[in-house]
Amino acid sequence: MKYYRITYSYEKKEVGHYPQVQKITWEGRPYDDGAFGTQGLFSSVHKNPAIPTLDFYKSAKTTSLIEMGIISDSVYLIINEPFLEFIKSYFVGTFQTWKILAKHKEINYDYYIFFLDNPKSDFINYEKSVFRLYTKGNDRKWVKLDETVKVITDEDCMEKHRQYPLIGNNKPFLEPEKIVVNGDKTNVHFLRCACSRMAGYYVSEKLKNEIEKLGFTGMRFQELNEINNFVEVEII
Repeated sequence: MKYYRITYSYEKKEVGHYPQVQKITWEGRPYDDGAFGTQGLFSSVHKNPAIPTLDFYKSAKTTSLIEMGIISDSVYLIINEPFLEFIKSYFVGTFQTWKILAKHKEINYDYYIFFLDNPKSDFINYEKSVFRLYTKGNDRKWVKLDETVKVITDEDCMEKHRQYPLIGNNKPFLEPEKIVVNGDKTNVHFLRCACSRMAGYYVSEKLKNEIEKLGFTGMRFQELNEINNFVEVEII
C-alpha cells in the first residue's frame, strides 16, 4: 500500500498567510515537563499540558489543518471539527483531543489538538533498514563510514541517535541510509509513526484521494522518498 506523510501547507493560495497564527496565549506553562513537546512520542499523554488560544493573521485562512510551530505535527495534528469527525472512521485504536479556541477577524473557531495514543510499531521494517555512521568534515560534507549500527525498534532508533548525535565536525553520527516500510495489507489507512527520522502521521493513497475530493484544506502530502532526500525508501 502506498503511504504519504501528512503535514501543513505553506502555499499562500492555500493558507492565505504563512504562518497562519500571529499570537499564542497559553493557559498554563507551555515549556514545563508536562508540555506537549515533552511527552507522547511512544505512548499516551498522561500529564496535563498547557492549552493554547490562537490568534490568526487577518489575511490567513482558517483551514482544516493548521501549523503552530511549538506543537510538532510529527506527534500532534491541529485540526478543525469537520476534519476530526471525518478522520475518526479511518483508524483503529485510542486517541486524545484537546479543544482549543482560535480567533480570526473577531470570530471564534473551535480547533482540536489531535493525538493517536500509540504509533504503529511495525510501520518501519528495522530488520531490513540500514543505519550507518557518518562524519562531517571541516568542509561540512558528509563522509560515509563503513560501520553500520543495528536498530531494532522506534525507541531504540531514538536512543541510537542520542548516542551518535550530529554535533560538531569529525565526530561519528547516525543517519538512516535506507528505510524499509512494511506495505500494510490489513487495510490501515491512517497511522502515526514514531521513527525519529520518519515521525509523523501517514495516510494511504486511498485516504489521501478522499481528503482531496472532500476539499479539506491546509495540508500537503509527502511521498515517502520526499521526506528525506538523502535516504532511500523501499516499500515491501
